[in-house]
Amino acid sequence: MPEIHRLPLPTPFPVGPVNTYVLPERPVTLVDPGPVWDPAREALLAGLAHLGLALKDIDLIVITHPHIDHYGLANEVAAASGAVVAAHPDAAPRLAVGLAGMTREGRGVLEELLTLAGAPETFGEDLLGQWTQAAAFAHPVRVDRFLLDGEILEGGGVRWTAVHTPGHSPGSVCLYEPAGGRLVSGDHLLFHITSNAIIEFEVPRDRAPAGGPAERLRSLEIYIGALRRLETLDVSEVLPGHGEPFGGHREVITGRLGHYETRKAEVLAALDGLGPSPAFRLAEALFPDEAGAMGRFLALSEILGHLDLLETEGRVVRQRDGRAELYRSV
Repeated sequence: MPEIHRLPLPTPFPVGPVNTYVLPERPVTLVDPGPVWDPAREALLAGLAHLGLALKDIDLIVITHPHIDHYGLANEVAAASGAVVAAHPDAAPRLAVGLAGMTREGRGVLEELLTLAGAPETFGEDLLGQWTQAAAFAHPVRVDRFLLDGEILEGGGVRWTAVHTPGHSPGSVCLYEPAGGRLVSGDHLLFHITSNAIIEFEVPRDRAPAGGPAERLRSLEIYIGALRRLETLDVSEVLPGHGEPFGGHREVITGRLGHYETRKAEVLAALDGLGPSPAFRLAEALFPDEAGAMGRFLALSEILGHLDLLETEGRVVRQRDGRAELYRSV
């Protein structure tokens, strides 16, 4: 089978190194070129040079999802090489404006969400400040080719099938090679980390043509649905966005699903102890060591996702209390 080379690139983020994959056969393909950060750029150039390649040799850039540790350098690589940039259609608007643009566009709906979640008044400003600083690690990039679910992509001498796997991000896509059983999973399936189903907003499709207020996606429910799709694939090796390649993807998925059951029980136990509570209070109770704004936001994403699951199951209900939403167990 055509070779796929993994280049772990350093990042300035707590998640640690991000994996860039290089497929040196024509069209020479680069998957997730890493953040705009000198150590990452230097590691990318050194890794390419070790393979006898330079930026100018890249024909195709694939972005698995629009998070800055994965796509930050894509525009720089495309400018140096003329490479085609491919990503899912839902990723394209996010990639086009970058994190700073997303922050400006989504400020109102984010602030409303934080109010409903019972967050402190200053939390939104702290979070937006961190996002503004983080925007320097990625440049906006234009998507030249949409990778729709089921789309066939020829890259690096491999015939890939795009698999839309939203949840961690609406625009997440995995690359599956049926012939060899390889799966480039981005952040959708990782071995050592449970992918966070991050809070995202979207204008409902039935209102999209006319515009209208964006609504919070039920990200964890969406993520689990996409995770179950991967169970049906015959995969021999997973090439993840972080960490070493691994096998046994069905066992990993089973472990993830078990983790969600455990977390739901923890959320219910916290509700029984605290009584009716907003999501932010539950996040603080279950993740007391998270001090920074971004860490607390990810904790809130985790709690809201599990509250969505419990609400769908009829095990919690929401009720409005002033400007906040309280959850209580039933």
